[in-house]
Amino acid sequence: MTERAEKAPLREEPVAVDMAALRQMFHNNNALVRKFGLKFIEVANDTLAEMKEAQSKKDLPTLGRLGHKLKSSARTIGASSFADLCEGLEKANTDSNWSDAESLLEKIPSLLEKITQQLENEFSEMSD
Repeated sequence: MTERAEKAPLREEPVAVDMAALRQMFHNNNALVRKFGLKFIEVANDTLAEMKEAQSKKDLPTLGRLGHKLKSSARTIGASSFADLCEGLEKANTDSNWSDAESLLEKIPSLLEKITQQLENEFSEMSD
C-alpha cells in the first residue's frame, strides 16, 4: 500500500522582503542595503502612526495618500506584499471603499513587523 499525499503540502510563508531584489537595487553593497532597509522601517513605522491617526478620523483620502507614499519604497526594497497592501489603500480611496481600507489596515502592521524581523535578522548576519 502506498501512501498518497492527499493533504495540501505545507507551504512556507512567503518572505516579507525579497533580499535578492534589495541587494540588486544597491549593487550588493551591504552598507547601502542595511542603510536603506533601516530607513524603510523607520519611515514605514512613522507612516503607520499617521495611518492609525487617519483611520481614527475615518480620513480615507489621507489613507490613500499614505498608502501611495509607502508603495514605491516598499517595492524598491523588495517588499511586494506590503506594497500591494499600500496600493490597496490607494484603490480603497479612489473607490471610496472604507470597508476595504479597514481590512487592509488590519494586515499592514503585522506585515510590517515581519519585514522588520526579517531585515533585522538579515542585517545581523551581514558584514559590510
